[in-house]
Amino acid sequence: MEKQKGEVEDDEKNTCLWMLPEGCVADILAFTTPLDVCRLSLVSTWLKSAADSDSVWVKFLPSDYRAVIAGSSTPIPEFPSLKELFVYLSHNHILIDQGLKSFSLDKWTGKKCYFLSARDLNITWGDTPEYWGWTTLPESRFPEVARLKIVWWLEIWGTIRAGILSPLTSYAAYFVYKLEEDFYGFDTRYMEVSVGISGVESEMQVAYLHPEPQYVPEDSYESPYTPPSPYQVFARMEDLGPWPAESDNFTFPKLRDDGWFELELGEYFTGNEDDRIELRMQDVKTVCAKRGLIVEGIEIRPSCM
Repeated sequence: MEKQKGEVEDDEKNTCLWMLPEGCVADILAFTTPLDVCRLSLVSTWLKSAADSDSVWVKFLPSDYRAVIAGSSTPIPEFPSLKELFVYLSHNHILIDQGLKSFSLDKWTGKKCYFLSARDLNITWGDTPEYWGWTTLPESRFPEVARLKIVWWLEIWGTIRAGILSPLTSYAAYFVYKLEEDFYGFDTRYMEVSVGISGVESEMQVAYLHPEPQYVPEDSYESPYTPPSPYQVFARMEDLGPWPAESDNFTFPKLRDDGWFELELGEYFTGNEDDRIELRMQDVKTVCAKRGLIVEGIEIRPSCM
């Protein structure tokens, strides 16, 4: 049975929160999360007033949000409240650092998210036209993406200073890309990926860029420099039955809502703001031919709790 308006008001008066000044309530709400505050704002009009106040939402915005916005090349609307600004930044990315990076907020926590464009990464032979080209794609957030023509040595890495991320936060890094229809070399060979401190050797993990890779036995390679014929049919992973125990640690890509693939490179905890984090994806062992990779960049966002 639904409560009448008078009964709802009586319930409000019987709560401890109703006895507190609105400013105190806002201070309490600021210790929760954006999701909690949005839910509480639906309880009553009185709580909504406190939940929507700037004194709450300024706690969910990074302390340097004004400087980040001022340095953005993306036109940002004027918002009457900090809550609306938070909602905008958690649902839209803005370009910063002369268009080399994008910035947004995690809508659940308010933590910072960064996306390093392909131009902001180190790509071995990336400026050699015989191996790599640069083009525009309407579905990309950046002015340019990198397109792989042909390489035998694939090495892509980027760095970001821990101090510009949210402190004491677990982050995951994702390589964001597409494969062209005529790609070659990614359905049969794995990549090595890592996330760690720049200058310190990191443990490499096995990862595949193709969502349904083929298993190619090592003895099918005449040498590390000569891959098997692309016309030879090999079994797909799901058709092979049990895999060795180490395959449980292999990483595979996921298709994003925006149409790009993402491959997790690893995680990092921002415990030291002076650390420079290195994010790496490579195949420098087999020296097998590869082509048809389109690189948008590497995204760094809070890892799932």
